[in-house]
Amino acid sequence: MSRADIAIKETGGRNSVPTDRWVVASGTPPTIKAGEPTKQNSQTDENIILLVDADLTIGTDQPMAGIAAVDSTETASASGYSDEYVPLPDIKWEIKAKSSTAVDTQSEIDALVGQLMLIDLTSSAFTIDTTGTASTAAFLMVGGDPNRSTVHFRIRPDACAFGRASVA
Repeated sequence: MSRADIAIKETGGRNSVPTDRWVVASGTPPTIKAGEPTKQNSQTDENIILLVDADLTIGTDQPMAGIAAVDSTETASASGYSDEYVPLPDIKWEIKAKSSTAVDTQSEIDALVGQLMLIDLTSSAFTIDTTGTASTAAFLMVGGDPNRSTVHFRIRPDACAFGRASVA
């Protein structure tokens, strides 16, 4: 995967975005890099994992843990940790669009504001799929930068562990 796929655009009036520490299972380190989105592995498992392609669907997928603040610390033989930015609804995030031509004008961005979208994972980079809108998607588009082909979004509270019941 790649570092810094998702960045903080605005902190919602805070001096900094709070973080929570989550457990990451042992494996080839680091499995989670700073700027990558994560979710709980399962309702009965303390570990977090990376989002996959066409994630995060509320009510179907496991709750979102956050966006990694730093690389995770697991090793091949021992579990580690990942400090995750808490996905609070007042934080604005920035990510590249899956298709740069879909958001390379302000009018294209304006037409997408208010749409709920899914994360795309193609070629080891997390992006937003501007064609993957769904009423149960976790990411609300709130703007973008046509010069950089980026999308600004917020994370719905009901997509997170603190905002809804876990999926079985």
